[in-house]
Amino acid sequence: MKRIVDKRYGAYCAHTAVTSEICVKCPNCGGLGRVTATDHTARFQCTGCGRIETGECVAYRCHVANRCESCGRYYRTAVPEKKARNFSVLNTACPYCGHIMPGEVRKKAAELSCYSEIKNACEPFFGYELWFLAYYKNKPVWAINRDHLDYLIAYLSADLREKPAVYPMQAQADHLPAFMKTAKNREGLVKLLKKMLQTQA
Repeated sequence: MKRIVDKRYGAYCAHTAVTSEICVKCPNCGGLGRVTATDHTARFQCTGCGRIETGECVAYRCHVANRCESCGRYYRTAVPEKKARNFSVLNTACPYCGHIMPGEVRKKAAELSCYSEIKNACEPFFGYELWFLAYYKNKPVWAINRDHLDYLIAYLSADLREKPAVYPMQAQADHLPAFMKTAKNREGLVKLLKKMLQTQA
């Protein structure tokens, strides 16, 4: 009987880049790239073409705060971070009367959540697609690095799964998508994950 004691919640998330790495596809050559991070700086390096990139590893909440020229009311409107990166001033609509006017984009540093930063199978620092990525019944299955992939294989292959004693309420597997924990999918998922493992990193 295979037995596994689950890891604490957050063991495999973007924050592990501080002590480990996130494996990604290089946007330049499609080869294996690695993203690592310190408290303030993220770094990407491709093992194929040698491309290197650095960036800030702080998330921001971006908004436009204004006083409407039409109705005179003050408002604050959230704006997507991608737009905020490219523009210091954006036209936004007043939520009260709909009047559109330009406003200065303001940023406020936001603490990154523990797991939700991996969005659309992309890491949060540069937005690069994860290296370990496949699809099962049209649903994305991914891992941030080889250790994470090993964990997923061990967890889904186990006959007995236990929560960590120190963190009984927050285990890593609690945040896996429901389809990955469904018994009928486990065998197929393990085969897929093992195939992904052959993509050496």
